[in-house]
Amino acid sequence: MAHVLTHYPPSLPGSPTKMVAVHVHKSGPPGYLGNLTPAQEAKLRSIWAISYKFVEICEADASYKDATTLEEKFVPPAMKPGATKRSRENSMYHQHPVLLKELLSLLPTNERNMEKLTKEALDALDYWTPHMFRITLLHTVKQEHPDELVLRFLRQCNWDVIKACKSIGKTIYWRTMEAAIDDDILRLGEGGAAEDEKNGQGHARTLGAEFMKLLRSGKGFLHGNDKEGRPLTYVRVRLHKPGEHSPESMQRYIIYLLEMARLSLRFPVETGTIFLDLSGFRISNFDLEPLKFILKCVEQYYPESIGLIIVHKAPFGSKALWKLIRHWVNANIADKVRFTKNRKDLFKYIDPNQVLREHGGQDGYKYEYEEPTMDENFKMQNTITRNYLLLERQMLVEQFEDVTKEWVMNAQGTERADEVSNRRNQVCAELTANFWELDPYVRARSLYDRRGCLSGSGNLQYHPPKSDLRRTGSIATRPRSMSSSSIARSSIIARSTRGYSSSSGTSSGMMSVGARSSISGVGSSGTGTLTTCSILGSPVKEDHFGEMEHSDMDMSVIGDQSSYYSD
Repeated sequence: MAHVLTHYPPSLPGSPTKMVAVHVHKSGPPGYLGNLTPAQEAKLRSIWAISYKFVEICEADASYKDATTLEEKFVPPAMKPGATKRSRENSMYHQHPVLLKELLSLLPTNERNMEKLTKEALDALDYWTPHMFRITLLHTVKQEHPDELVLRFLRQCNWDVIKACKSIGKTIYWRTMEAAIDDDILRLGEGGAAEDEKNGQGHARTLGAEFMKLLRSGKGFLHGNDKEGRPLTYVRVRLHKPGEHSPESMQRYIIYLLEMARLSLRFPVETGTIFLDLSGFRISNFDLEPLKFILKCVEQYYPESIGLIIVHKAPFGSKALWKLIRHWVNANIADKVRFTKNRKDLFKYIDPNQVLREHGGQDGYKYEYEEPTMDENFKMQNTITRNYLLLERQMLVEQFEDVTKEWVMNAQGTERADEVSNRRNQVCAELTANFWELDPYVRARSLYDRRGCLSGSGNLQYHPPKSDLRRTGSIATRPRSMSSSSIARSSIIARSTRGYSSSSGTSSGMMSVGARSSISGVGSSGTGTLTTCSILGSPVKEDHFGEMEHSDMDMSVIGDQSSYYSD
C-alpha cells in the first residue's frame, strides 16, 4: 500500500497546517475498495449520484424547509408510527414523479420490468430523508473511507443498488433514532456508566451498574489479531448467566463492543474475527436472545464486518446444534464459522504469539478491567474546540460532495476520472484525520484508550510501550468541574414532536454533556411518542481549559445551541 504525504492549508483560524497520509488503494479482495470491476464501480458511483440527486430535489421542496422536529427530519415515511404501504403513498416521494424519474435514470440495471423497478425504488426512498443523508458523512462515517461503508451494503445486497440504498437507510435510522449510538452509547460511554452507577437515579443507575458489571466481567473484550490482521473479539460464554442482566443492558454492551471493534479496523483490513470461547461451557450458560441480537446486528447494521468466527472447544453435541441453527443464520456468516479444539487448530488462523496462554499460545495478556479515571473525558466539556472541529468536518463534507459529483460525471477509466479520484481520496484522508482529532471531544474514553491501544492518531497497539501507558494514565490531573453523566442525564429534556426544534436552546445555565435519543415504540409496525433529545446545551462563554478564547467568535456558527444532528 502506497502513501502520499500531502500538506493542505488550515480550514479554520489558528489551525495548524496538517500532514495527511493518503491511502492509494491499489489492491484488496475482490469487491473491496481498490479492487472493483467496472460494473461494481459503476454501481458505487450510482449510489452516490442517486444520493446527491435525491438530496438536491428534496431540499428544493418547501416541506424540507418546514421540517423542524426530530421526527420530521430523521423519521422516514416507512418508519413513522402506524406506517403502511397505503399511508406511504402520500409521502413526498410518491407525489413527485420527477424525483423518481431522475433517480431511475441514474440506476445501472438490466431489469426490464419497469413497474417492478419503480415499486422497489419507491419503497427504498421511503426509508430516507435528506437530513438522514446529511448526517451520514458527518457522524456515521468514522475513520473509514466513505466508499468502504457503501461497499459493505452493496456486497451484502449482492450489488443490488436499490436494496443497498434501502438497507443503508434502515441502518442510519437505527443508529440515530433507536440505538442512539453516537448520541448516547459512545458519548456517555464507560465514564458515564460509572457515574450513573455511583450517583444516578432509578433506571439510569440500574443501567449504569449493569453495564459496568459486564465490562468488569471480561465476558467480551478485544485483544490481538489473527493471521489476516483482523482484530480479535473474545466472547467467553462460560461467564454468561441468562437473566443476570436486563435485555437493554446486554444490547447496549453488545453494540458497544461492536463499535470498539469497528474503531480498531485499519485499511486494508475491513473485517474482524469473533473468538467464541466455549471452554468450561455448561447448558446453564446457553442464552439464545443475546445470540439472536448479535446476529441481527452483524447481518443488518454491521454488514460484511465479520471475516471469521472461531468456535473454540465446543462441547459434545455443539456441531449437531450448529447444523440446526445455521438455517436461520445468514449463509455468508455461516460459511465463516470454524470449529477448533486445541492450539494446533488455533494456529491455523492465529499466530502463536497472538494466541493467549490460556489457549496454549504465547501471549500472556489477562483481561483486567481498568476503571475510568478522574476527568479522562475533560475534553468533552470543551465545546468550543468541539464545534470548531465539527465546522471543519462540515467544510470537508462539502468538499467531498463537490468532488464526488465531479467524479461520477467523468467517464470511468479516463485520466480525468483518475485525477478526480485522487483528489477525492485526499479529501477522504482529511476526513479521517479530522475524525481522530474530533474523537476525544465527542466519544467518552474506553478501556482501549486507557490502555493506550487507541492513540490520538488512530494507531492500534494491543501491547503499547509503558511510556504510552503512563501518558494515558496522566490525564487525570485536572480538578473535576462537573459530573459527566449525572449532568447529562439531568439535562435530558423530553420534547414532543411539535415542541422540539434544532435551533431552540435549553434553559439558561444548563450545559449538556450528552443525552439519550430514543423512540418509544416507533417502528415499522409500532406506535409511540417521540421523546428524544440530542446533544444540546447553552452557549459556552469561555473555554474551560484556555485552549481557545470566545471573544472573537461568531456564535451563530460556532455556538453550542445546535444539536449534534442539526444542520
